[in-house]
Amino acid sequence: MASREPPPSLAGASRRALAPVGLGLPRPRARPSLRARSSPVRAAFRAPPRTCSSATAEARAVLRALREATSDASTASTPPPRRVRIELPLPPADRDTDDIVYLGLHGQAADWSGGMAQRFRVTKRLVEDGMLDGYDREYLGLLDRDADGMGVWKVTRSGGGPESHDATVVTHPADTTFGFFAKLLRGEYGAKVADPDHLIVVVNAFWSGAGEKVGQPWELGLRREARRVLSPETGDWEKVYCARRTRSAAGVEGTLVRAWPGPWRLYDAEGVRTVMEAETEPSNREMAEALNKDAGVREAAGFNRDASMTSRDDDVIT
Repeated sequence: MASREPPPSLAGASRRALAPVGLGLPRPRARPSLRARSSPVRAAFRAPPRTCSSATAEARAVLRALREATSDASTASTPPPRRVRIELPLPPADRDTDDIVYLGLHGQAADWSGGMAQRFRVTKRLVEDGMLDGYDREYLGLLDRDADGMGVWKVTRSGGGPESHDATVVTHPADTTFGFFAKLLRGEYGAKVADPDHLIVVVNAFWSGAGEKVGQPWELGLRREARRVLSPETGDWEKVYCARRTRSAAGVEGTLVRAWPGPWRLYDAEGVRTVMEAETEPSNREMAEALNKDAGVREAAGFNRDASMTSRDDDVIT
């Protein structure tokens, strides 16, 4: 079981006179989504990370780039994303290794013997020792005592002051805990988070689709809110960093990497060749076909070409 900690206030311990910000606040205009397409390799080759620690270091560089882009947003033609996702690789459960390895078809959704409490301990270490290393940050505890795995960090710019709180990091929001996440976005844990210019970074989210499976079937209001918040049309929740080991049914492995603002790249098993490049996240099916073609092998006998018949392509870690 996750430790029971009181809900944090992102505006400060006193939560003094900061009224919750409603859903009616104007949101920044939607950023047009990039159309999915594969393309020839355009940039210089860069090997993928081999360890979870090196991946978190790359995620830290992306976070720095996002914050710097925010400072220059007034002169940029396209505003940087303000609500984003990061997918950090986790080491295999119950094994003493830092290597990035294949964790099954559903990636980081693989089961841990210690449940979410064990997963959160590992994720928390990677966030604090890697992704937020060197930042002025404060761990505020779990978002709510019933929000398993949803740790919250307040990230500030050097110099202090109320206005220096410019980013918030949250881990593991899921379909079952989305109600707490919605309260955070509404400003009920601190009004600063509801500022349209505030950077919200979600690490290893577990919501599925665009809110269709959030909460309980009878929580119609929550599902409507989830569909509105998670809708692709908003331009929010772009996955700005990802490092994931993948494998085709024929047993050919590779590593999928994306670092904002670059494209998605799929590398061969040894990380010496780029076998696919795309503007949007490729599906399991597309990655399997690219890996098999690069290795010159056929698909495993009996494997369905239609991925929907054998896997939950849209229900893996988001």
